[in-house]
Amino acid sequence: MATVKEVLTMLNNFAPEEHVYKQEYDNIGLLFGEPHAQVNKVLVCLDATEAVLDEAIATGSSMIVSHHPFIYAPIKRINSDDLMGRKILKAARAGLNIYSAHTNLDFVKDGINEYLAVMMHLHNIMPLQPYISPTEGFGRVGDLTNKVYANDLALGIEALLNDSLVRVVAPKAAQVRRVAIINGGGGGDTKYIDMALAAGADCLITADVKHHVAVYAKEMGLTLIEPQHYTMEHVYIARLVQVLKIEAKSYDLGIEIIQAKSETNPRTGLRQ
Repeated sequence: MATVKEVLTMLNNFAPEEHVYKQEYDNIGLLFGEPHAQVNKVLVCLDATEAVLDEAIATGSSMIVSHHPFIYAPIKRINSDDLMGRKILKAARAGLNIYSAHTNLDFVKDGINEYLAVMMHLHNIMPLQPYISPTEGFGRVGDLTNKVYANDLALGIEALLNDSLVRVVAPKAAQVRRVAIINGGGGGDTKYIDMALAAGADCLITADVKHHVAVYAKEMGLTLIEPQHYTMEHVYIARLVQVLKIEAKSYDLGIEIIQAKSETNPRTGLRQ
């Protein structure tokens, strides 16, 4: 049986915490638990929801690895009348340890952004904004084999992500060839439109697009394809389980790694 600290070493080997921007909004690492606690089973998820905590307890998992941070905002009190308080108390009573790999998992080679680029069969994949190395950094950009109509690409994304709520911002009959990808919430700022254009992209795939960003993209002539935040990122969790199983075996940790089954898309309630 491994310790939390040994699992952290494994996680940092794959997605180093120091290889990310130090953003105030982000929160990565061991966010709850004890480094010297014993680990027998790890439950991997997108969000450490109350349902996922219950699943960890039911499956006998002693550690959760989530993509989104378990703790985001400063906590002023912990009590059972508050959702975050209930979750912390539940984790404490059950002896759960919770690690969150957010931007470090976004940036890394073979991480969450690159996975979608590979699923789309893009060529010449590289970071949209390299950081640390030519193969690590913010987002990804790559080329389709042939030009396609924006609406046809959006339909392909719908099928790929099992997402019936994909939206498109594009001139009529727009065609695209070079595609930028920012998994999750890259639609909140026009700087990401500029970043995609600077990389020579004629399309950006990202979620959580604000109205003024959509207007800006349309005026700048950049096609926007907007899946849901959940579907863009949850699709990677099964792959992450595979990666961590390989890593755990190479470290001879002797732990079981499983994917959470209790997660659902909050916008539709459909199990993905």
